[in-house]
Amino acid sequence: MKLTLDNIIFSLQPMGGISVYWYELLKRLARDSHIEAAVFQFSNSYTHLLAKELNNLELAIQVESNIPVRLLRYLPFQTPVARQSLFHSSYYRIAEGAKNIVTIYDFTYEYYRQGVAKLLHSTQKFYAINKAAGIICISENTRSDLYQFFPDLDVPVEVIYIGKPDIFKSLPETYHFSKTIQSLISLKYVLFVGARGGYKNFSTLVEALTDCSDITLVIVGPQLSQEESAFLQRKIAGRYRFLGFVDDVLLNELYNQAYCFIYPSEYEGFGIPVSEAMAAGCPVIAMAKSSILEVAGDAGLLCEHLNAETLRQFFALLDDPVQRQQLISHGIVQAEKFSWDKCYSQTIEFYNKIDKLA
Repeated sequence: MKLTLDNIIFSLQPMGGISVYWYELLKRLARDSHIEAAVFQFSNSYTHLLAKELNNLELAIQVESNIPVRLLRYLPFQTPVARQSLFHSSYYRIAEGAKNIVTIYDFTYEYYRQGVAKLLHSTQKFYAINKAAGIICISENTRSDLYQFFPDLDVPVEVIYIGKPDIFKSLPETYHFSKTIQSLISLKYVLFVGARGGYKNFSTLVEALTDCSDITLVIVGPQLSQEESAFLQRKIAGRYRFLGFVDDVLLNELYNQAYCFIYPSEYEGFGIPVSEAMAAGCPVIAMAKSSILEVAGDAGLLCEHLNAETLRQFFALLDDPVQRQQLISHGIVQAEKFSWDKCYSQTIEFYNKIDKLA
């Protein structure tokens, strides 16, 4: 099996679920003596939050092209590959003459975006799907969406769940928390992780917390806009903390000390933070929609609509020590279903399946 991998995702986002997925595959590939792969990356990848970890992988990473990434991302892979070899891009690119493996993460752009951004993204994604020899979907919900857009698709499609890093786990009572956590430890805080726009329902969460005077909101993710800062000041002044992007060690500490993790997103291809939080023993409140139903199972507090009344009901359950411990225990068990080792092995099995196709 001849395999080429395209690391372009590390040039397109400073951090995110897709970057984590791709890094976890690369990490296991670097340890797998049975698989040889040509891996291509770009110079600005080294500003990524996983740059240090990427540099430590024992992979011979090559440069594909000097074309600026803002253009290269929309072009077919520029380095010639052997005909009928396997090519897998981290983000919807194809290689001419290869058997293209395409991972579909979600259909967020198709459902929630408009204008030029949607046109560019959907054109590239749909072209990759039409050129695919095999398709990986990261949840059953994503596969269902795929067939909504491509009902006559006749290539192999496999659901391969993504995992969660082993670092996310319950910490012992003797654990020495960082200064950041020590500054929060006296607070009853709920944690929000990730992007905040549109369907992520961040503003809905803030509105729901307005009357919860004993609750502080801790925010992890991209820089707050001026509008977001002003909104937070109007609604929950003095009851929020913004931490920006954090590494996994600190994020695990945050999950461990949080009153709960709230994930109000309307739509996800998977929803990595849900499995991270559950693995860390943090109760989860989330929407009963899209792939969240698969990831949270019966281990989360799920709702159709997030509002102040719903939060009050959920907080009452979390204040009951027995109910809280049951949620935590069920969450830890549920999170064990999602393993990066399993994701990697199933991905390699899928490569072999597509490689053998005529």
